[in-house]
Amino acid sequence: MDAAGLPARLAARLARGRAMAEARMTSRCAVMRKTGYTEQDEETGLEVPVWAAIHVDLPLRLAGVPRGAATHRTVNVGGVDIEVPVRTANHPHDTADLHDGDLLDIYAGETPVVCQILESTGQDQATARRMLVFVVDRPEEWT
Repeated sequence: MDAAGLPARLAARLARGRAMAEARMTSRCAVMRKTGYTEQDEETGLEVPVWAAIHVDLPLRLAGVPRGAATHRTVNVGGVDIEVPVRTANHPHDTADLHDGDLLDIYAGETPVVCQILESTGQDQATARRMLVFVVDRPEEWT
């Protein structure tokens, strides 16, 4: 993700591409991760997972998938395989500390949903941090 070592004209082009990509990131999200701990819900008495906010107010653009990529993921729900659509979450290129399984709580923008990160692998010289995600139900303990 570092443009160091690029010729000046390519570094300038990359910087312009990053600025254009970030200008399209008009949605906002919080990145949430399970801590591995639980706490008792005072209303129900049940033990519920504790979530950590890794990022808050993180710029985001929720997009389709690149051409040639799988557009669905098969999940097993109650013994039945179903296909769920896969999307691409675009964040600023230097966004760090994103892991597979983290949840994106997209709270501002055209599509307020919760998505789970399927693949958080980064890349060099990118205009955005792009990750495959799929929509999941909002965890009950978040209400």
